[in-house]
Amino acid sequence: MEIKPPGSGKPNFKPTDETQKISKKTEKTFSVERPHADPLQGASLTEKAQQAHFPGVSAQFSKKDLRNPQTVEVVVRTSVQELIQTEFPKARFASEEDRKNFVELMANDPLFRGKLLGHLEKLLT
Repeated sequence: MEIKPPGSGKPNFKPTDETQKISKKTEKTFSVERPHADPLQGASLTEKAQQAHFPGVSAQFSKKDLRNPQTVEVVVRTSVQELIQTEFPKARFASEEDRKNFVELMANDPLFRGKLLGHLEKLLT
């Protein structure tokens, strides 16, 4: 059994009435008003970490501390805690244990850790 399409079987590309014709010229241009805000507002933790100054960390640690494997762990965790306090002051955790778990998670994340250590390498003296 052969099923035949309606009509001649060829697509009709010619508009049959005026409503199907498309005007190439638009009446209005599309624009979106964006509020002028801090460029890092709504940025991720990694983006903010790369822009942060870490005054507490830079006062407490030096570039030499990044060479010591035991001290670098403390530097990274302190940096994450300071980042949460300064850049995300409205961040709420259910308990102090949840906050510690989050700091631990971020300190052990290889991508975040690498970017944070790279930034601290440039920042610390």
